[in-house]
Amino acid sequence: MKIESINEFIVVAHHLNFTSAAQKLHISQSNLSKHIAELENELGVELIQRGKQLKLTAAGMAFHEDAIQIHHLYLGAVARCRDVAAQTHEQLIIQEPYIIDAMGEILYKAAKLFRDENPYAMLRFSAESGKKSIEALADNRLDIAITVDCCSPDNLNSVGEKKDVIYYPVIQEPLYIWCRNDHPLTKMSEVHLRDIVSVPLNMTTTRCFDPMRFAVLDLFEHKLGAGIRPYLRTFPSETLNEFFMNTQESEGIFLVTQGVLKSPLLQMQTDMTVLPIADEDVTITSYLAVRASYDKVSIDRFFDAIEAIVAGLDRRPDCKYLKEVDNPEPNERN
Repeated sequence: MKIESINEFIVVAHHLNFTSAAQKLHISQSNLSKHIAELENELGVELIQRGKQLKLTAAGMAFHEDAIQIHHLYLGAVARCRDVAAQTHEQLIIQEPYIIDAMGEILYKAAKLFRDENPYAMLRFSAESGKKSIEALADNRLDIAITVDCCSPDNLNSVGEKKDVIYYPVIQEPLYIWCRNDHPLTKMSEVHLRDIVSVPLNMTTTRCFDPMRFAVLDLFEHKLGAGIRPYLRTFPSETLNEFFMNTQESEGIFLVTQGVLKSPLLQMQTDMTVLPIADEDVTITSYLAVRASYDKVSIDRFFDAIEAIVAGLDRRPDCKYLKEVDNPEPNERN
């Protein structure tokens, strides 16, 4: 039994006139009559009582009810399979966050929302460390990369133009000093960026922390002048958890965000304290990066999910989000 035959019977049953039904179906009346007769022969019953006025037989009325359900099920099946075909040919690969902070939380919540709203899409996270993330973006190993920057958004925009990359700001957070309770900086009424130039600044050599390390180096030059660099003290930690546990020596400090400070690992260390930096705009901005020439619909849908998650956040007054970041082209997307 062909689905076309079922559809033709439904139309005939509605009009109870072969001429009107044939016009509706855009076929000849003779062909329509032939198709209905073939359907009746296949079923072994008479569906329509011919005469001056067509009438459905009892079998025809029973079959009509089921035919409508069959037709609706068929149309639903076609729509679903086409939706699956349209969605699953795209695989969305996103860089895995290198630390669970405010940005990481937004990213994972957006991923869940994206999956809920796009059940047939294929989304996976990929661990791409350091500056390799932009290289992976260029090589199509990533569709969405993560990076950070402490300078003006113009800095990344100029880089992005050269590399055919769009940088999409998600959250801008102030930086804080995390140090021991007895550190000399705790005795100061306020701490400025220039006060920590010569203070050992703890950093890990782990590649996943490269964006933060380069961003901090740029921060000092951008705020204090060309050639001014902090005193970095690096540790070959295998993981960031190991790095943040490396607080035995009393001279070094860490630069962190509030999102990182919420980590249970940091909060459990009661011999440590948090100091604000008095300078304005000592911030770090987390960006998502995409190829300017991207053509995946799923990328736009993921950005829509990011915007939906940010819209529902309990926003911190010391942070900026999305378009609030001072960027002349923050949300330019294809």
